[in-house]
Amino acid sequence: MNQRTTGIVVSLVVFVILTVGLLASTIYFYIEGDKAAQLKQNATAAERSATEREAKTRTAYTALSTFVMGGSGSSPESGIDDIKKALNADNVGNLKVEFESMRSRVDQLTQDNDNLKKQVSSAQSDAKTAREEARKAAEGAEAAKKRVEGQVDGYRAETAKYGDQVKETVAAVTKAQDEMDQRHRNAIADMQTQIDTVSTSRAELSGRVADLQKAVEQYRVKPENAASLADGRVIDVSGTNGEVFISIGSKQRVQPGMTFDVYDSASAIQYNPTTGDLIPGKARIQVLKVDENTSTARVIPEEQRFGARPPRPIVKDDVIANVIFSPDYRYKFMVHGKFDVDNDGKATAAEAEFVRGRIKSWGGNVVDGDTIRADLDFVVMGVKPTKPVDLATDADEGAYTAHFEQQKAFETYEALFNEAQTARIPVLNWNRMQVLTNEGR
Repeated sequence: MNQRTTGIVVSLVVFVILTVGLLASTIYFYIEGDKAAQLKQNATAAERSATEREAKTRTAYTALSTFVMGGSGSSPESGIDDIKKALNADNVGNLKVEFESMRSRVDQLTQDNDNLKKQVSSAQSDAKTAREEARKAAEGAEAAKKRVEGQVDGYRAETAKYGDQVKETVAAVTKAQDEMDQRHRNAIADMQTQIDTVSTSRAELSGRVADLQKAVEQYRVKPENAASLADGRVIDVSGTNGEVFISIGSKQRVQPGMTFDVYDSASAIQYNPTTGDLIPGKARIQVLKVDENTSTARVIPEEQRFGARPPRPIVKDDVIANVIFSPDYRYKFMVHGKFDVDNDGKATAAEAEFVRGRIKSWGGNVVDGDTIRADLDFVVMGVKPTKPVDLATDADEGAYTAHFEQQKAFETYEALFNEAQTARIPVLNWNRMQVLTNEGR
């Protein structure tokens, strides 16, 4: 930029000089022309002198133009325009003014450069200060690092000590767990021995049951013979309020609330070969009042039992029946397990007591214990216990106890059910018992 400016300035200076020289030459030529007439005698000499000066001027102009334009000088005839064009100074009106403007800009640039140098110097000073502060900070960090390392060494020592204590605790816990596992293994082994003993006893009992089966057949009421389930008959039908009078009463252990199905005859009492349930009669009655040898009952509306069916009237000498009731015999029941009578999803021992009470209210005998007897007529079983899953290796003593109790309940339930099936003793749950007593319809 500075070189170009300087070249322009020099070119303008040369241009001015050439212009001035050219003007002087022109004036000179005009003067010489005026004097030609008077100085004709000197014309030749003057003309020669002028030609020489002109040649010198041309030579100087060409040399100056060549210097200004960089080796491709213009002729005097081309004028100042070629020089302006070559210098890219077409819009420059006054070389001096342009030169002064450039000098002013150069001075401003010089001042700006000095200011930048001062800023650089200030920045270098700030950088030096920052480096010094950084050095001091690094020294402080190093000192802090040494302090922290000292604290970490203390923490390491404490951690190592705590680790030793943890190892000792783990060893103690492992030892205690091994001892507890051994105790439980011993307990399980003892329980298995008991189970094996029970299994042996069960096998022996099954053999005894088979031996006693023939003796039992002669006095047991056989539910397979449905016709034998007739408990009484209809002795009269009232013309008002739908009352029915039956031939059994308090001497036969009839109680208010008992229900009976009504059939045309004893031969009409049949079991469903598919479900094993008693085929419903043509009507159902519920005892309202009990006398010594007779009872008064009401007819339960048909739509509450089976929906819309063609009505069949109850007439004198129709027979009545209920599976678990007999006027001449007290059926023996064994009730096992927990029941969910109210269908709330929770089987309880209290509901099992309710079932026992219902059986007694129907005139049945409830035997104690959980052992299959040869004289049992029905086994009523509660909700089947869930088979327990395998225990986790880290199970505690409470979990072992709960697991054992659940396993025992499950196996006892299975054993009783299988023994009852082997002995051909009907097994009822609460729902089936309600169906058989007509309460579940």
